[in-house]
Order: sequence, then structure tokens, then C-alpha cells
Amino acid sequence: MRYLLDSDWCIDALAGKPHALTLVNRLMGDGTAVSIITYLEVYQTVLRSPEPEEAAKRFDAFVATVPVLPLSEAVARRCARLRETLRHAGKRVRPRALDLIIAATALEHSLTIVSRNVADYADIPDLQVDTGVY
Repeated sequence: MRYLLDSDWCIDALAGKPHALTLVNRLMGDGTAVSIITYLEVYQTVLRSPEPEEAAKRFDAFVATVPVLPLSEAVARRCARLRETLRHAGKRVRPRALDLIIAATALEHSLTIVSRNVADYADIPDLQVDTGVY
């Protein structure tokens, strides 16, 4: 695997947005995964959908093709270290707790996060971020 898809791209792909479908399909060949946190965030959009049954079918088909990386003990420890590093540097931690778990997942698995929310990840040491916009 090379990439960890953030929720923004997954939500757009499941909504059928052409730019997101193109990106996700292109990255699949290089090895793509999502974190369990992205799973949670994207599934929440399924529940909010005006057609939740149809949205659930699209979601289930998507996650059947993409590995979902768990919140393991190694990821939890990495996230705790990351939170402490950022806290000591005077950076915000609590409001972006889920983003930091996603970042720790990417770091633990040596993956590049694909996200348009670059600001959420800009101050995380050693994290590779790709906007997916070319």
C-alpha cells in the first residue's frame, strides 16, 4: 500500500463526483487503504443520506475493495506521542483528535495521506500529504 484516503475524497467518490472517482480509481492500482476513523466518518454520511439504503450499498461495495486499517495499539501509541509533540509545540490537539488518529495510522503504515484538508496535517512531522488535485 502507498496511500491512505482521507474522508473528503471517499465521501466525494461515493457521491459519484467525477474528479474523486478518477482519483480513487487511479490510486487503487498503487495500493490504497482507509483508516477505521475514515470508515466511521464516511459511514456517518451514509446515515445522513436521503437514501440511506442505496448509500449503504455504495459504501459496502467501496469498503469491500479497500483495506480498512484498524486502530491498533501501535497506532494508538504513535498518536499519543504525536499529540504530546504537538501539545508541547503549542499546537491544537483536541479539536482534531480524529485527524490525528488518521495521521498516526498513515505514519505507522508508512502511507501518504490523500486529503484536500492540508491544513489539518501541515504541522505533523514526517507525514506525507498529497492533495490529490493535479
